[in-house]
Amino acid sequence: MKSDNSINPTPAVNSTTPANADNLFDNEQAETEATAISATTEPSKQQRIGKQQRKSDFAEFKATFLAPAKLVNRHALNIEGDLWNQLERVSRILGDRGTTVSSYANAILAEHLKQYADDIEIWRKL
Repeated sequence: MKSDNSINPTPAVNSTTPANADNLFDNEQAETEATAISATTEPSKQQRIGKQQRKSDFAEFKATFLAPAKLVNRHALNIEGDLWNQLERVSRILGDRGTTVSSYANAILAEHLKQYADDIEIWRKL
């Protein structure tokens, strides 16, 4: 597998990683959205995000969303196949042993509801 020396000088370990490994979800939409967002915002100095900060951010993300969890009182949830594939890929690649799509989706939904709890309450009263 060909390595991208500009980002990571070491070759890829997993031979099943697709050629465009920079994009975890194998879509171009995220790249075009990021370009559109950066083009519409006012130009500012780019701050370099250090390796230590990235590790810290990843540790926080992993603790919040990818902690293996035993789900009690479970319910089925129907989602699109491509969304399932993306969730599975993230939980499989970034999560620890025992991290499942269900525990990852449960954590995402719990965080979303916590983040928007005040707004949801206001909208409920409209």
